[in-house]
Amino acid sequence: MDHHGGHEMATTASNSTESSMMNHHSSGHMMMYFHFSEKAVILFKGWSVENAGGMVASCIGIFILAALYEGLKVSREILKRKYSYVVSVDMPGSKTYSNGQTVITESRGKPPRSRLCNWHHFLQTYLHMLQVTISYFLMLIFMTYNVWLCLAVVLGAGLGYFVFGWKINKVIDIYEHCH
Repeated sequence: MDHHGGHEMATTASNSTESSMMNHHSSGHMMMYFHFSEKAVILFKGWSVENAGGMVASCIGIFILAALYEGLKVSREILKRKYSYVVSVDMPGSKTYSNGQTVITESRGKPPRSRLCNWHHFLQTYLHMLQVTISYFLMLIFMTYNVWLCLAVVLGAGLGYFVFGWKINKVIDIYEHCH
């Protein structure tokens, strides 16, 4: 009887530990595998999803963010091409030079006095910081391993590329941080 009571206590303690670990796991700790769940904490503690409606709304928002991210990348490239200058070219004009996969476009105007302190460099700097921030947000959202959130990122980026990507010839972007 004493032996049976000891076994019962060990089993109860074991079940209690397993139950505690499962509750601990499902109470906000990140699962490191792809999963389908309607519950998630997205980027901030305040952006907590507890039901299917919240997950759908979050996926729509993330989808739009990913699509706009692609638009931001294209906009930055268009601005860069519009205000780029080639110093080593002898003849000014609007010629395009290609060297392998690198495309350099001459500006039609005179180069600004200072390439560092002009409005389009400040604008590019701000847009670059915004692009880096959004790209890391999208990466962290994907790293929740929630399949619904991952699909929202991928499908939004796909739509964004479809809508905005045709506006420029794609060149290798050595400044791309996440893909």
